[in-house]
Amino acid sequence: MRSGVIFNAGDLPYHINRIQELIDNLKNGTWYPYLYTYHFRNTAYMLGVFYPQLTLLPYAIISILLKNDVYGIYVGMMFYTYLSMINMYIIMKKIDRSTVQSILTAVAYAFCTYRFINAFSRFALGEYIGMTFIPLAAYGLYAVMKGNIKDWPYLVFGLSLTLFSHIISTFLCLCLLLIIFIICFKGVWESSRLKILTVSIVSFFLCSAMFIIPFLEQITFKKYNQPSPTFMPNFAFSLSTLILNSCSNLTSVFQVSNWWEIANIGLPLLVSLIWGIFNYKRLDEIDRFFVIAGCLLFLMSTSIFPWTLLMKTPLRFIQFPFRLLELDSILLSPIFGTMIVKTLRNDKLYNPIILGTLGILFILVPWYSSTKNLILLQQNQINNFKNGETYSSKSKNMTYWWLDQYTPKMSKTEFKDIVYHRVRVNGRKMLLQEIEPIANGIIINDKKIQNKRKVVLPVASYKNIRAYQGKTKLHMEEQRKSNLITLSKTSNKPIVIKYKKSVLDIVSQYISIISYLLILVYILKQRLAS
Repeated sequence: MRSGVIFNAGDLPYHINRIQELIDNLKNGTWYPYLYTYHFRNTAYMLGVFYPQLTLLPYAIISILLKNDVYGIYVGMMFYTYLSMINMYIIMKKIDRSTVQSILTAVAYAFCTYRFINAFSRFALGEYIGMTFIPLAAYGLYAVMKGNIKDWPYLVFGLSLTLFSHIISTFLCLCLLLIIFIICFKGVWESSRLKILTVSIVSFFLCSAMFIIPFLEQITFKKYNQPSPTFMPNFAFSLSTLILNSCSNLTSVFQVSNWWEIANIGLPLLVSLIWGIFNYKRLDEIDRFFVIAGCLLFLMSTSIFPWTLLMKTPLRFIQFPFRLLELDSILLSPIFGTMIVKTLRNDKLYNPIILGTLGILFILVPWYSSTKNLILLQQNQINNFKNGETYSSKSKNMTYWWLDQYTPKMSKTEFKDIVYHRVRVNGRKMLLQEIEPIANGIIINDKKIQNKRKVVLPVASYKNIRAYQGKTKLHMEEQRKSNLITLSKTSNKPIVIKYKKSVLDIVSQYISIISYLLILVYILKQRLAS
């Protein structure tokens, strides 16, 4: 934070633009924008519908309060690190771990190498934030399956907040939940458990309605490509690479041959995994599950696993095999707590303060070393983000980062027209130069498209997009058939392109907010009753 920059990383420009889009919308009174227009080259980009943004709001709000985007993002990282510790601590106490063991697990998870890589080496904010809530969902399902039905809100909140953070992380979370369901299947058909499981599923959809419903509206209106499809065997590194990089606690892409090889679980969790394998018989049922699942996920993240065979299965949507290390870090963190407690439990060292101190040092010493290496290697990069200077809406290197991911299928020519603001008037192409972004829309002031017929605007034809001149709503050609907004006639006033929320959009927001409030009231009543 003292450096005053955020180090350049693969997804940095994309998420910086997302955060700054939210900042600009909040300043203009819109807390949940659907159409992004202030950034991404001022194109009318429906990213607020396709990429979860709710849990990104803390970064934007803090940036506004501190009047500095760099500080706001770092404080946002602090917020989610602390929340990750709190969540993991609560869950460990729920499964009868000691206070020391719970604290060690929480710190091991919050400061694990894969979370750090997501935050700073890749700046994969969606995945980073999603890791905060997956443990809640996993515990929630486990609790319901084991008959502790009063803890079902953990499942709802954990899964819905993961969805509000990152779609791929939600898919991975569902895979983990499926495994937990299969393992704990015995007795699930008891009426009380089945009822609560059904309530949890329905509650999840209600709480997530404000994202799910607009998303379904758009993908059923037009066809879209899978975002950034990959051939996963090309991104599967060797087992030896994963082990060596974990031993070295690598965090900078300058320390590896290929950027994806930076992904690793870090030294503390690797030692925990090895310890768990050799002490398997000393572990209880839950820790044994953590070790088995953790070992399998570790191996599946490498080229040992036959990823070629899975390219025709839903698993191809995770894009990179190393994303399994997200779940691996969640499962191995409790083993770290168990390892420290069981290894140091003797007459001389079994003191909560000593145990906690030694365990936390084992986590923070390699973490601090890796952090210093990252700063040393990346502090002078020209593409580091500085407050208000790089990747902002007015900077020279502003770009259309990954704009093609959530734009309807169209020709390359049409896509370039959007990117470079090329309008067609009666078949003749021109360059738009006077575009003013507003919340959920843009104003086009170019006189060259006023009082014209057949105007094809460089705006993708999304559902719920409307065009106005003054108070007059303009007639648009059939949006399902045309890829770009096409106006049959214009007058002599500026053209306003707006996303007009449908009734479903409005209702979905109320459903989500009310559902969350009702569950919170339920939790409060349970607390007071106990």
